[in-house]
Amino acid sequence: MSRLPWREQAAVWLAPSQVGLALRRRGWRQALEQHQQDVPAQAGGDQAHAALHTLERLAAVAAPARAHARIVVSNRFVRTALLADGRALRGAAERQVAARELLRGIHGDAVDGWQVAVDGAAALGMPAVALDAGWLALLQRQARHAGLQTLSVRPLLALAAAQAWPRIAGRHAWLLVTEPDGAVLARIATPGGWQSLRSLAFDAALGPQALLPWLARCALLDGLDPADLPLLHVDWRGIDAGQPPQHTAALLQAGWQAEAVPLEARHF
Repeated sequence: MSRLPWREQAAVWLAPSQVGLALRRRGWRQALEQHQQDVPAQAGGDQAHAALHTLERLAAVAAPARAHARIVVSNRFVRTALLADGRALRGAAERQVAARELLRGIHGDAVDGWQVAVDGAAALGMPAVALDAGWLALLQRQARHAGLQTLSVRPLLALAAAQAWPRIAGRHAWLLVTEPDGAVLARIATPGGWQSLRSLAFDAALGPQALLPWLARCALLDGLDPADLPLLHVDWRGIDAGQPPQHTAALLQAGWQAEAVPLEARHF
């Protein structure tokens, strides 16, 4: 979040269980204000809209003044899929269509109401992500009313991958992204691209204690043992977390070659 000093800068985090806002006021060397609130559990399970209401309350307390905002949303709010070989498609438009149809095969016609994004550079093994277009428009409108000017909206997976990429480049490795509401595991080979991508939700029925058995199953599905590849672990705990990585020690004990990759609000 090191940006021009005459504009307020904000990092916004939205998840099913928590919302966070980090704000740096105008001026040189201003301290970073950090605000975070839990999202009330909804009877109907609509945590996405509950998170927006929580952001509205949080922004009323923080009172940003036309802050440039970089927004990161939980992996639980997005849908993902892997394009096997983007190099076989002609241009970004064709990759976009292919990604949408791949998601349609998994989720049905709900994809017609989603905004789909895929990397602009053709590669072997490309992740595609989708976010509900109506929810995204509501988020941007609500952010504007709260004094936030949205510069970007990214899933946590994209931010974590960018943060870990200097350690992934030239290697064949796992990328594990954990957050309070779930986990995503990808196997990436450079230059071979993304080889697999799977997600796990942490909820009342399946909490963080399910992480290690799930990881073992993912490795088995890829025909690998945990110790076969290094595992880069991005453990995001929230805007106002400040705790050390939660799962790294358990991963090492279970035989994974785990390396912690730090991620903070300033990396937004």
